[in-house]
Amino acid sequence: MRPVLFRVNVSPTIGMGHLMRSLALAQAAESYDIPCHFIVDAGSKALAVSRHDWVYPVVECAQSRQSDEADFIANYAQSINASVVVVDGYAIEPNAVALCRQQGTPVVVMDDGQLTQVRVADIIVNSTSSALDEEYQRLQPKAVLCTGAKYRLMRREFQVGTPPGFAQRHGIVLCLGGSDPKKLTIPLVRALDTVLDNTPLRVVTGAAFKDTAALQQVIGESDLPIQHVHNCQDMADVWRNAKLAISAAGGSQFELGVCETPSVLLMVAENQRLATLQAQQEGWCQAFDCIEHAPLDAIADTVKQLWQSAEALNVMHNALKNKYRADGAYHVLDAIAKVINR
Repeated sequence: MRPVLFRVNVSPTIGMGHLMRSLALAQAAESYDIPCHFIVDAGSKALAVSRHDWVYPVVECAQSRQSDEADFIANYAQSINASVVVVDGYAIEPNAVALCRQQGTPVVVMDDGQLTQVRVADIIVNSTSSALDEEYQRLQPKAVLCTGAKYRLMRREFQVGTPPGFAQRHGIVLCLGGSDPKKLTIPLVRALDTVLDNTPLRVVTGAAFKDTAALQQVIGESDLPIQHVHNCQDMADVWRNAKLAISAAGGSQFELGVCETPSVLLMVAENQRLATLQAQQEGWCQAFDCIEHAPLDAIADTVKQLWQSAEALNVMHNALKNKYRADGAYHVLDAIAKVINR
């Protein structure tokens, strides 16, 4: 297959979720010796290359005008003879990739329900659910649909190793994504400090998190044994070894599912609601709506109650046994190959 070109939204404001999802697909392509190139938002290249597993050419997009961005992407796609353009980011205008499609390069759209670029898609990927299939077919009848659990995109680190049993796990992990756009990490550490007693807490912040100095001060003032890990390079190891995780919902919850880790999930965007409610029904997590307001005390109290009940946590852990898979990126690649070759 000729190179795959990714156009991805990533920044300290919106976080790194889109980039991590696309990275999973790129790693799967890399295993087949398929070259991958990335175009990211202006000023965001450093976030990508800060990862130790980043091996892909990456450039920042010229986006002073929509037409500039469209020309930039189309010219780049032609320069590398791209087989397909993958779009992952709600702020990317459909016209920015429509020119690629007009020139004969298929477009893959990663969609979580926004329907932003669906009309220009040859393939639509929504690993959260198949609930929007009818709407997708109405908006773009010819698109190939890759929807549901079969197409969950997991990075390479989640595809190797076996989750340890519950008895081998240790402590609580707090991680609210690559940038923590709702700025909940610091107030949650404070809230947990008031209800937990001598409980090991690992706080993980992403490369786009900007409040490290303030966080370090709060950690220094806490009586809890807290480890802070910034720009973690192996979240699979972190999630797998935790007895309980406090995490932003979205892509991270599928990672937690693969790692079989009991969780408290915080919804910070409306498009996370459907998957989060489904996860809660599966019995391995409790969820809080933090879109408008985060109920910090209620979250901390729930964490305390769960932490004090090994039986409850073990039940949540067992609810995940062999339930989530990590090979979805390969199924997406198969769909891409069929579209290219048809």
